[in-house]
Amino acid sequence: VLYTAILVILNDTLAYVFGVTLGRRALLPTISPKKTWEGFAGAGITTMLLSPLVWKLLFHGSDATELVIEYGRHGLVLSVFVNTLAPFGGFVASTLKRAYGHKDFGTLIQGHGGLMDRLDCQLFTAPFLYLYLQ
Repeated sequence: VLYTAILVILNDTLAYVFGVTLGRRALLPTISPKKTWEGFAGAGITTMLLSPLVWKLLFHGSDATELVIEYGRHGLVLSVFVNTLAPFGGFVASTLKRAYGHKDFGTLIQGHGGLMDRLDCQLFTAPFLYLYLQ
């Protein structure tokens, strides 16, 4: 669960960084005009590349062979899952905000759109992670 939560944060942060630095083409302009294809792709690729490192850092006490096998069985699947599903948490949240005429979900975390804006991707991936773990 922690591995997936870290990957979601990593993916969300990297999407912002790639979007701000390289973003040119809006991904879903009517829903979330600042999210770009470049941010989506850059975050997806980089999260995939960094996912084995996150896995190793979390499970560093494990046997090396077992670590690789378990990453292949679960870590890779979960990283693909995060890259595919997590961004949609932001899209769903943006759709709700636009429907109700709000820019942000709150002011608790200044400059980041509120606490809910930090948790939208986590909340969206949680049910799917639960199903995967069953």
